[in-house]
Amino acid sequence: MYKHRNRFAALTPESVNAPTPNQSTGQKEPRARRMLSRRWLIAAMVAISVGAVGLLAAHSCSPQPGGDPDPMNTVRVAHGPTATTEGVPVGYSRDRAGAATAAVNTIQALTQAGQGRLRMATVEHAIVARDPGPGLRRSLGIGANRAPDRGVVNLVPAAVSVPEFSPFSARVTVWTVAVSRAAISDGDRVSVITAWATHTVSLVWEAEDWKAKELVSQVGPTPEQTVAPDTGSPLNGTFESGYYSFYVN
Repeated sequence: MYKHRNRFAALTPESVNAPTPNQSTGQKEPRARRMLSRRWLIAAMVAISVGAVGLLAAHSCSPQPGGDPDPMNTVRVAHGPTATTEGVPVGYSRDRAGAATAAVNTIQALTQAGQGRLRMATVEHAIVARDPGPGLRRSLGIGANRAPDRGVVNLVPAAVSVPEFSPFSARVTVWTVAVSRAAISDGDRVSVITAWATHTVSLVWEAEDWKAKELVSQVGPTPEQTVAPDTGSPLNGTFESGYYSFYVN
């Protein structure tokens, strides 16, 4: 795997609140600031890049090659994937459920590559269209050449809808929760933080499979904000049912 890591401390939103006046001084105040800043950093990075590269502490290393000596493994699932290529799921049915599955696995593959667990070049070759849009190109660039992280970030779909579908293209909305487990800095206790985001994945049918053409992501909404979504909300559409998940290590 490629070994490189960038730092994203400058991306913390300015809206992070300072500690309250009655907060204790000493080491607790800086730690509270770091915890709150990290929570905002998670939300910001989920919107900026599905690779979730800002969820964990950054470390820089030199590149090293990697990969499975047997890059293609067979899978049997109703609407796909039918195989994995070096850890990237591929091969989906040319229907609504196949497009929904491809969209979910696309953002999860980008997340894994953002942690250095997959090569972004492999992700791009396997599931990205020939001419990706600017949002997707930005995610590919931010998540490229990452060193494997010591912590864990998982991106899980809470709800998926397919507002547009044809045999040639589809638009899929995926509402996700990102779960990060890592220490804020060396010597700190491990913390678990969650962040909600909404991703719109545009797909095209290319080379006999669904390929990601464009990706638009935004922070939120949180579950508390979705009790009664308005008509313009991406969560107002009909949710897909029958979702299962699996691990690819």
